Amino acid sequence: MFRNAETLFRPKTVAIVGASDTGGGGWPRAIYDNLEQAGFPSRVYLINPRREELWGQKVYPNFAAVPEKIDLALSLVPAEAAPDVLAEGVANGLKTALVFAARFGEGGDADGEVRARRLRDLCDNGGLRICGPNCMGVVSLRENLLFYPASRVRGLPHGPVGVVFQSGGTFQYWLSQGAVRGLGFSYAVSSGNELNLDIADYINFMVEDPDTRLIACMIEGIRRPEAFMAAAEKALAANKPVLALKVGTSERGRTATESHTGALASDNDVFDAMCIKYGIVRCATLDDMIETALAFQAGRIPKGPRVAMAGYSGGAKGLFLDYAAAEGLELATLSDDTKEKLAPLIDRGLAPDNPLDTGAGLASQAGKFSEICRIMTADPGVDMFSMQGQLPVKSDDQADPEAFASVVRIGKPIISHGRMSQNITPDGRAFQAATGVPFLQGLPESVRALKALVDYGKRERRGIGPMPAPAPNPGLAEDDFNAALIRHNITPPKSAFAATAEDAALKAAGIGFPVALKIISPQASHKTEIGGVALDLLDEIAVRAEADSMRDRLSHMDPGAEVSGFLIQEMVSGLEVIVGVREDPQFGPFMVLGLGGIYVEALKDVAFRLLPVSGEDAGDMLDELRAKALLGEFRGAPARDRKALIRAAAGLSALYLDYRNVLSDLEINPLIVLDDGDGVRAVDVRPVKRVTE
Repeated sequence: MFRNAETLFRPKTVAIVGASDTGGGGWPRAIYDNLEQAGFPSRVYLINPRREELWGQKVYPNFAAVPEKIDLALSLVPAEAAPDVLAEGVANGLKTALVFAARFGEGGDADGEVRARRLRDLCDNGGLRICGPNCMGVVSLRENLLFYPASRVRGLPHGPVGVVFQSGGTFQYWLSQGAVRGLGFSYAVSSGNELNLDIADYINFMVEDPDTRLIACMIEGIRRPEAFMAAAEKALAANKPVLALKVGTSERGRTATESHTGALASDNDVFDAMCIKYGIVRCATLDDMIETALAFQAGRIPKGPRVAMAGYSGGAKGLFLDYAAAEGLELATLSDDTKEKLAPLIDRGLAPDNPLDTGAGLASQAGKFSEICRIMTADPGVDMFSMQGQLPVKSDDQADPEAFASVVRIGKPIISHGRMSQNITPDGRAFQAATGVPFLQGLPESVRALKALVDYGKRERRGIGPMPAPAPNPGLAEDDFNAALIRHNITPPKSAFAATAEDAALKAAGIGFPVALKIISPQASHKTEIGGVALDLLDEIAVRAEADSMRDRLSHMDPGAEVSGFLIQEMVSGLEVIVGVREDPQFGPFMVLGLGGIYVEALKDVAFRLLPVSGEDAGDMLDELRAKALLGEFRGAPARDRKALIRAAAGLSALYLDYRNVLSDLEINPLIVLDDGDGVRAVDVRPVKRVTE
């Protein structure tokens, strides 16, 4: 599944193909200078048939003339020449190529696609590995190999962060800014068009590298979703967080008339569900990814969700509360013992609560403020702590790193937050390193980083459930399927099928009034839109009349419509939700859970997860809903049976996976959630058979 990227990042022999002094040497000379400045960590050969010597070194006309086989060729020739040059390299033992040139099929260029096919053939049949084309290179900090066409990468610090960017233009800038903030890097790659090696291969390499403990990615598209998910699962199992900034979060733009489940899901929704399943931390901006990477670089993951914060600004406390509420951050409740210890240390008139405003007087009393932070951090109800702090700008700034380091020694995850961004100087970075605390810039970024740490810790502890195999022969007959629903905690209302209006009236009497009546027709997938649902029918006359009216309405709208009959159900009342599953072409089966009935598409208050969905996952989905308060006691209405809803959602996940080979879509809308303890009723279950070619 994974292609070996070893000789891309750790080559013993390197060839600069297209070495030239034209125009000062350009990119070839820049890369050569990087290697020369590092003392040539690999054996470097220059290839150019029109030169004999360059930069004091012998130049070889081709790969055949080079005295040893080449691990990595840096292809800096024009796109038109690259296929022939690399083919000659493969014939002489070339293992890997880093192709900088563009024009290999981008934008639908036909000639470029021909060149791309030739390169793919070298990979498929010649065993070549290619990074790119259309990329900006690779840096291996531990090996001091800087295959990047500029000197700006020379000062990058070595550290635990691996970087994979599909955007070449943003690649080096993000690395530079990350270094300014205190990040250190192991390996970084600009992956370009990913004609061969791709993001899954790079993540896999970094997971297996002992120096890399954190991976940051800028993702434009995923070419091999299954391999990507396997790499992400491997990273989670190795406790190596993956951070991702996804480019392009627009709607899928597809037609999904079969179900609400398909219509509700965008590319971004399903990608987000995939990230949640595999513990990938999504970042909103490039700046966010730097701040979040800095928080994770410290290597301390919280054991629970409860966060405490201390600062010396009432306004900052209020903003922290706003941002924490927006992100769903859980604030710790301080013990009485902690409050008693804090009270004499903070400014008079202030309450010893969380978040804590110590008062402005503590801003200039580092020792006292540190004591307050230690007391709060040590509280058994606190899992993670954020303390206000600002990095010094100059070496003569009066700042004691021990005030922060002493809080770290308590053993819980600690960050320091700034109210706004500040310029970071070398003195500031040195102070940050001495404290062992990541100083995050900006309150919103700090709160998002705290939430990312919490969410990652929860997924790390929970792990990834195995994907069960489909059942060999699941029964689609009505009785078999209904029995399967019940076995999976999906309880239908009392119901009966009737072929005619007269039969519907008789069956309704047997169920007991009031009843609901629904028309059954392939042309009535959304029944309410064509008047195919009638509720609270109180007697046989009403049932008979509504059945005749429904048939007439549908025939008028679609003269060719086929009416199979009518479904009669007992009337149940409660909170209407939707729970549905279907297959995503990239990431596999996913679930939608949210407010249902006729409001589902208007309000779109739904959550998404990849299958399998456990009871814990279903509970998390409910907690994400804007309308989650409706499940509790709300304006005189009783609390709903949340536990039964969770069991039904997990049951639908398991049921769909049993039927995955025969169903493309399985949706319940509405699923009525009754009063607490009374369960749920699956009022409208819509299985959609998979189309086989």
